[in-house]
Amino acid sequence: MLIDTHAHLNFRDYEEEEEEIISRALQSGVKKIICVSSNLTDSQKAVAIAKKYPGIVFAAVGIHPQQTNPENQDSPEKQLKKLAVLASQKEVVAIGECGLDFFPAPPREKERPKDIQQILFEGQIKIAQKLNLPVLIHSREAFSQTIETLEKFKNLKGIFHCYSGGKKGIKKVEDLGFLFGVAGNLTYDEGLKNVFRLISLEKIVLETDCPFLAPLPFRGRKNEPSYLKYTAKILAEIKDISLEKLAKITTKNAQNLFKI
Repeated sequence: MLIDTHAHLNFRDYEEEEEEIISRALQSGVKKIICVSSNLTDSQKAVAIAKKYPGIVFAAVGIHPQQTNPENQDSPEKQLKKLAVLASQKEVVAIGECGLDFFPAPPREKERPKDIQQILFEGQIKIAQKLNLPVLIHSREAFSQTIETLEKFKNLKGIFHCYSGGKKGIKKVEDLGFLFGVAGNLTYDEGLKNVFRLISLEKIVLETDCPFLAPLPFRGRKNEPSYLKYTAKILAEIKDISLEKLAKITTKNAQNLFKI
């Protein structure tokens, strides 16, 4: 069994094929999926999908550091209040994705000032602490600032989604007690393979980040949870272990974190 710890089934990309996507995932051995959010609208959808597929899909609610919900004119404080209400529902197993992103915003997102990102990030961490939930960290061009923020808080747990902190960042993430998320880019990024050779398998979880980062041989296409096995196979090769053993360990890591 595999667990996809970061999938955006709540994105428009899957509106017309949600049932087929989940069916293919189950057939491929992906038995549980964490549906991760970027804004309040996504968060509501994630909870709805989790209710529709109990025991298979679980919700993570959160606000991405870049503005992915441009129609939302609420203040950061009001957004956080709404998020806290959503996060209290039983289908929710994590807060995220949240964090800091200092890279220029892509076309579908709107630039968000660093100070507002910080308010939203710390606010979401506090919600996670209050509800004893893990946080799913998005960090782009802001690794040191992300680490500094997380170090302010105690008793945190979570995942560095699509870990990109390089070899130098490994110990910092380990010292926080966080896990490392690895996605389909592992199948074609030699530098990333070298990084994950140095990370203990007991600290790694698998993710697709679908619809993004499709693995080989599907690179450039829309990603989906059923493709998770291709990332798993490459990671097993890197660690020189069987796919069955890798699946067992990474699944246990995810189950322990999300309590699923």
